[in-house]
Amino acid sequence: MNAERMPQLQRSYIGCLLHTITLGSIRRPIVVLSVAGALAVLAVVLTILQLGFHTSRLDLLNPNCGYNKLWLDYIREFGAADDVLVVVEGDSQDEVIPALDEISATLVRDSRHFRSVLHQVDLSRIRSKGLHYLDPEQLEAIEQFVAETKPIVSGGWTQLSVGNMATTMNRRLAMASRDPSGASRDHVEAEVEHWVLSLQQALSPEPRYLAPWPQVVVPAFPDDLADRQHFLMADGLMGVVLLQLAETSEDGEFARGSETIDALRRHVSAVASRHPETRIGLTGLPVMENDEMRSSQAAMIEASLLSLFGVACLFVAGFGGVRHPLLTVAVLLLAMAWSFGYITIAVGHLNILSVSFTVVLIGLGIDFGVHYVARYLQHRESLTPCDDALLQTAVGVGPGILTGAATTAIAFFTAGFTEFTGIAELGAVAGGGILLCCAGTLIVLPSLIHLADRQRDQEPVPGPLDIHVWFTPMLRRPAWAFCVSVGLTTFVALGMSRLWYDHNLLNLQPEGLDSVRLEHRLIEESDQSVWFALSLARSAEELLARKAQFESLDSVDRVDEIASLLPNQEHVKQPIIARIQSLLGGLPHRTPAIPIERPEALDPILAQLESDLARSPRGRQIAGRLHSIRTALQQTSAQECYRRLSEYQRHAAEDLLNGMRSLSEVSNPEPPDYSDLPESLVNRFLGPNGRHLMKVYSRGSIWDMDAMERFVHDVRSVDPKATGNPLQTYEASRQMKRSYEQAALYALAAIFALIYLDFRSLRHTLLAMLPVGLGMLLMFGLLGWLGEPLNPANMIVLPLILGIGVDDGVHIVHDYLRRKGPYRMSASTASAILITSLTTMVGFGSLMIASHRGLQSLGRVLTIGVTCCLFSSFVMLPAALVWSTQDEQDDDGSSAEPGDGEVISALVLQAGELGAVRPMDRAA
Repeated sequence: MNAERMPQLQRSYIGCLLHTITLGSIRRPIVVLSVAGALAVLAVVLTILQLGFHTSRLDLLNPNCGYNKLWLDYIREFGAADDVLVVVEGDSQDEVIPALDEISATLVRDSRHFRSVLHQVDLSRIRSKGLHYLDPEQLEAIEQFVAETKPIVSGGWTQLSVGNMATTMNRRLAMASRDPSGASRDHVEAEVEHWVLSLQQALSPEPRYLAPWPQVVVPAFPDDLADRQHFLMADGLMGVVLLQLAETSEDGEFARGSETIDALRRHVSAVASRHPETRIGLTGLPVMENDEMRSSQAAMIEASLLSLFGVACLFVAGFGGVRHPLLTVAVLLLAMAWSFGYITIAVGHLNILSVSFTVVLIGLGIDFGVHYVARYLQHRESLTPCDDALLQTAVGVGPGILTGAATTAIAFFTAGFTEFTGIAELGAVAGGGILLCCAGTLIVLPSLIHLADRQRDQEPVPGPLDIHVWFTPMLRRPAWAFCVSVGLTTFVALGMSRLWYDHNLLNLQPEGLDSVRLEHRLIEESDQSVWFALSLARSAEELLARKAQFESLDSVDRVDEIASLLPNQEHVKQPIIARIQSLLGGLPHRTPAIPIERPEALDPILAQLESDLARSPRGRQIAGRLHSIRTALQQTSAQECYRRLSEYQRHAAEDLLNGMRSLSEVSNPEPPDYSDLPESLVNRFLGPNGRHLMKVYSRGSIWDMDAMERFVHDVRSVDPKATGNPLQTYEASRQMKRSYEQAALYALAAIFALIYLDFRSLRHTLLAMLPVGLGMLLMFGLLGWLGEPLNPANMIVLPLILGIGVDDGVHIVHDYLRRKGPYRMSASTASAILITSLTTMVGFGSLMIASHRGLQSLGRVLTIGVTCCLFSSFVMLPAALVWSTQDEQDDDGSSAEPGDGEVISALVLQAGELGAVRPMDRAA
């Protein structure tokens, strides 16, 4: 076994390269630091001037994806602005509507910040064309009635006297009786029955007017198109104002729309103070996204500062001093500055996901410095001169640091092969940052340590924390420790069957956000969501036909569009309405007094009508009513009869004239068009190229993945080209999950190949990957047992855990290959792995204090994952190595760790540089 372990390291060209680099760094430390500092300053200036933020969720999606092309097509037609909802809640409709009106008027005046303000549908301009909303059959009936009554309103008002009307009914019955089919008589009898009933009501002891002509009461305007309709729900106890945010110069900032939303909150607060009986809040995607961005930005800044402080404290505690940890943190900050410059040049912007790279670098980038300083301090314990210790450290631990950085960077870079743009950009940003942190550790850190320690060669230095006493008892029986660990891992891994993926984005939002509360309330109280599917059609006819299909789906609650606000069959209706308007011309201003027949003169006329009605079964029933009218006239005094008949005839004349006027007001023959509707309403549903839009709302909660999946499937069964936020989120969530999984698989394959190139041994490669493999099993199992779901925010742990676990495994195997005889992990490697794991936990665990629940879940999951990798690195892999080498013997009979001096000498001889390292000769 010994023959397999040391020669590989002695033949390491990487070690030779690192030796040369370190030698240059300690010979020219001022030059190295000056160049590094200048690059950092240049990177910061470039970042300030050029780095942008892509804060829309649309920026995370691949524009070449089929579903995203449909969304972009919609945006080209209708724009990317989503509606903001101002929600007013009150105890009555009378409290809600005044607040809605005042808010709307206030926002309309602030045209700098808001546009397309809409809180009601005002159809007063379309009312003059109300007859167009009736069927042609109804219009023909109205035309006939107007033609028949035209002589009356043109001056023949005496035709409305009771006697004249009875005579007219007699004459019409006689004419109708000539129809052998009987249909005409039935029609006339229906009219007579209505007139008799109205006369009977007028002569009753408690007179009540009933119009004698049913045609006049036909509604001239549909009930669902009242002049003004507020957007009310929950039985009028909740109302909304819709608006869109105007674009401002600050829209490129991280929390997009902050200035405009702040202005909106000020307006709402002022209105709310004048309506204390109401509760007013904001929701809608722009508000929720802005709240989320602000919360996550603040959380990331707090987490970055807290994690940096925590990492520094852990570093100091782990190494028992301040100087070297602070130097390492300084290098990390320098590398982070370089990283910002790299991002500005390579990508040009940060998105919602890649903005987390600072926490990634703090959690992972510090690991390289930890391993470096741990090995350096171990060499300095024996009073090895500073420069010699740096060279030995570079050769001894440098290859492991380089391999660990390369594998971690690859774990991120492979995300670039996925189709999800947000993850691909995060991979490019974090991968490059990891490599820059590694470069800072191997190039700049030796220069800093050289300047800080070159005058302290004879001074004792604090040694790394010796943690052998913590886990050595477990490794006295390595076979037992390994088998128990495998059993424990197997049991924990069974929890993977309980693991699930939470697609609900509302569960990632910060707790207590008013915008999220109102979104939940809209769903619970009214099935109204800020999310809906969108379907575009090239004509109103196509849209209305598709609407009928949507409304037949069980998963669809309702469909909003404006095409149905305009009537159809205009080529048939328009001529009829024009004739009606012509007939209604020249209406008088008031009705004249109508002469009243004496009761004794009315009786023979009514008796004749009664006799004519008695010739049919239905007529006999009407004749019975007419007989009671005659009796009432005979039994009532002449004065009372005169009064009642006078009131009846006056009401009839006024009713007829008012009906004619109402018809005249809505008889404009010009067909209604979209110019008659509010512009802010039309802009939402009719594109500039003439394409029509409809909004399809889900019956269930669109934030529930099962309901969303059913809704998306049903919508696409009607319109395969439908788009909208639910469909975007459904596809993006699945694509993100798939991309994380693909990135993990790609990273695993690339990491395996890289580690194999490093060790040139399948056995050693598998050993190095053991911590990450078992750590992932433990993590997923624990998440299942704990009920902690995976979600779009914490799925980023896959490449992170790969990088962390592999880094630990690589350093342990490198440490194993350096040592002879029975394996015993070196103190520097053990303390470095512990400290790097703890710093990563602190770096990402600080996210658990964030109000943003997505960041909280990321911190929890990653802390669990790092703990699992630490367990497999500290217990399982060392137990396997100790078990496999327990029968070996040290060459000198001891198990002490060999120095790196002989390795340095071999590398120097190999590179022809022996004469350049005189201090090293003495140490060897």
